[in-house]
Amino acid sequence: MNIKPNRKSRLNRFPANSLLIAAGICLAACSSWGQGEAKAPHWQPLFNGKDLSGWTIKGDKGKAWVKDGEIVCQRTANTTEHTFVCTTAKFEDFILESDCKLDGNFHSGFLLRCEDAPKDAKVRLLGYQVKIDPTPRKWTGGVFEDFGPTWNWMYSLANNAPARDAFKMNEWNHFRMEAIGPGIKVWVNGIPATNLINKKYPSGYIALKIHALPHPDPALEPVLIHFKNIRIITDNPAKFAQTMDIPAITVP
Repeated sequence: MNIKPNRKSRLNRFPANSLLIAAGICLAACSSWGQGEAKAPHWQPLFNGKDLSGWTIKGDKGKAWVKDGEIVCQRTANTTEHTFVCTTAKFEDFILESDCKLDGNFHSGFLLRCEDAPKDAKVRLLGYQVKIDPTPRKWTGGVFEDFGPTWNWMYSLANNAPARDAFKMNEWNHFRMEAIGPGIKVWVNGIPATNLINKKYPSGYIALKIHALPHPDPALEPVLIHFKNIRIITDNPAKFAQTMDIPAITVP
């Protein structure tokens, strides 16, 4: 009488460690893909994780230092002017990514294509500011014209509820910012936040903002903001641009 082998006996025909070998190959392939993407040649580090080489401090007496692969920023009491951790190089079209963690009430942001302000201005840089907004309004990822003549929100999150909930306080958040031609696009933790069209600032520095603190405030002075994994694409960034399903707004 012929007896068909059951499932267990069929599995026993293979070497005992064959499944482990297959799993190992799969994990190795997945791991290699992730590392390859992180180290893909189109990405270049904008921060080396060790020191502020390629960056400079502009503005007042806000503090910035490097620790554990992060740029850490802190406000200083009795400062009436904002401080900026600013690249020494200028950029035109690019895709910028960074991780950011905010410990508390600390207004900050990424300045894109910013330029030196006139000497008689109260701040050192003007440009597009991708806001990091800890207020109940929660407009993190919106774009503000930082100290321009109009002093206004160019793209708020008033009509973008999903984006208002994207940023998480006291956690690491991922920002993706595309500045290609007149288009400025921002994602926060993968959620589309801004789709702006504006030609005012075609090129300039990239900077991290440290908000002024005009008076002593024991509750705010210890608060820190952290940035890490700052990387950029400058070689044909349009090739790597992502589509966005929120409407573009043109600001003259």
